[in-house]
Amino acid sequence: MRGIEYLVGLLLILLTTANANAGCIGAVTGTDYGCGDTVIESCKFNEDLDCHTRYGLVIGADGIVIDGNGYAITTDTHSDDGEGIHNEGCDRVTIKNVRIGGFCYGIYFKDADNGSITDTTINYGQGSGIWLFTSSYSNVSGNTIDRSGGGQGIHLSGGANNNIVKYNNVATKGGIGINIDNSSRNRLYHNMVCGNVRGDIVVEPGLENTGDDNACAVTKGYSDSSGDPCTHSCPPSAARSREEADCDETERGSPTCGCVSVTDPKTIFACGDTVTESCTFNCNLYCSSGHGLVIGADGVVIDGNGYTLDGVIPGDCTDSETERAGIFNSGHDDLVVTYLEIKNFCNGIHLRGNDIKGDIVSNNTIDYCDVHHNGNDIDDTTTHGIKMQHVYESMISNNLVHHNRGRGTSCENGGNGIFIYGGEYNTLSNNTVYDNTKAGIFTRMKPKYNNITGNRVTENGQGGIILRCKLSSFFTIENNIATDNKGPGIYVGGPGNTLRYNTAADNKEGSAYNDDASVANGIRISNEAYDTTLVGNTVTGNDDADVYVKKGLTEIAGSNNTYETASNYVDTPEDCEMVRGKKVIGKVEMLKRFDSGIEIPSIKATPLMATLIVVGLLVFIIFGYSRRK
Repeated sequence: MRGIEYLVGLLLILLTTANANAGCIGAVTGTDYGCGDTVIESCKFNEDLDCHTRYGLVIGADGIVIDGNGYAITTDTHSDDGEGIHNEGCDRVTIKNVRIGGFCYGIYFKDADNGSITDTTINYGQGSGIWLFTSSYSNVSGNTIDRSGGGQGIHLSGGANNNIVKYNNVATKGGIGINIDNSSRNRLYHNMVCGNVRGDIVVEPGLENTGDDNACAVTKGYSDSSGDPCTHSCPPSAARSREEADCDETERGSPTCGCVSVTDPKTIFACGDTVTESCTFNCNLYCSSGHGLVIGADGVVIDGNGYTLDGVIPGDCTDSETERAGIFNSGHDDLVVTYLEIKNFCNGIHLRGNDIKGDIVSNNTIDYCDVHHNGNDIDDTTTHGIKMQHVYESMISNNLVHHNRGRGTSCENGGNGIFIYGGEYNTLSNNTVYDNTKAGIFTRMKPKYNNITGNRVTENGQGGIILRCKLSSFFTIENNIATDNKGPGIYVGGPGNTLRYNTAADNKEGSAYNDDASVANGIRISNEAYDTTLVGNTVTGNDDADVYVKKGLTEIAGSNNTYETASNYVDTPEDCEMVRGKKVIGKVEMLKRFDSGIEIPSIKATPLMATLIVVGLLVFIIFGYSRRK
């Protein structure tokens, strides 16, 4: 009987494990990976982990993804060798969107190649924030590393070669920002490495470590290709208060660096200033608190002149009081912002009117700007790259809008590239919008008569172009490319919209969101999108039906569309051009290809299925054991 008791105990353990639902949840088995566990499959956090173990998590397999989902791994043990995430020998591992605090080392890779560490926030002890030791060909990007006691923010050592380090913000208290030690051919781009007492970028030694467009003050053995030591200087706030920072000014309030008035060169608008006349940037402007520039009059032209407006660190970003914007315009018309890079604020550009009070914003132009890496996902936010509230008759064109972050599942929550809240007769034209947390372009609150044309919208986390509101009406959406997004290429929730000559292809499942606007269709006509017209769109290779129409919707007309699969939709017969898309009909995934060429469909096992299988096997074993007795 002792054998049976052992098997029953094992069964109880397996059942407990299979039904746990907190921590980092395994994508295949549903296993709950907690403090000190070895992770052997991709997993996604659904709560913070407070650890009292040496390691937070240990990587145990090649090719897995640890998605922090904005949650944290922390410890208060103050161990001299503790690590938030430990990876020894596993290649192609991705760590993303996680906060790590209190460990001596934040993330440690040893003999681990082709990895990716992105969008993490790390506060570490005396060791290193991110340490790649004998680990090569990895991508370290978009991370924030600060408030350490010493050591190195990012450390490449022992032959950590051919890595890319970009868009990181590294500000240790007593350590080195980026330290390259006995490693070669690493490339550094667009990093803010400031306020590090022992040096911002230190190479000792290494060959062919190059880079450009970094901001730093003190280096050793390194210079940007276009600057010495770096292309951009550090903001004064990295070392001094603002009162001390306006160097070369004759009196406080008269900086020499900023946006210079076109009518009076002695008037220069700097961080937090209210701009009342047109101006042209003469430098990169770093603003560590508050808005970058506040628009204070109609008809202002902000000419970025190719320079950067940098918020340094976005900040809290959890409510309207802390939502810093690079350019903040409340209620002023005829604004032009052009040729300006804006990053590291909560909202890159915020155009805000008040429709109830009749204080709308009209005839604004945002043109040839690069708006990226704004917002954060520490808590629920309403942060976006370009945020438009009650904006009318305005033009958003020729911009790059990418890597803007946010968190939350409601329609107003943050992370969209371009966000439209109400407003009419606006044109979004020829923008490239990619790699934003949520949608590339997202609309809500009854916007009408807007034109979205000629945009490339790719690799966003909740669809490409999303007309979310059931009263997003009478849009013209044409000649856009919406591909490789997680979720739909184009989603339409309101009536009277026309979609023509768009490409909506290869959109994928896997969005972090689970609502109706997150299904991987090419074009999804849903909610109350009556009277929608589809003409000449190319819609193929999407994970779900290429064209989906919600049951019961009427007056959905279309012709000359190219698609493979559809749900509740057929082109007008005489004009229909049905073709075979990029995927085989049925979309059968293949688990394994034998030498004979036979293909076996994949099986996706849920935690419940896995539990039932285990129960069945144990019952069979117990029955056999009893028979032998």
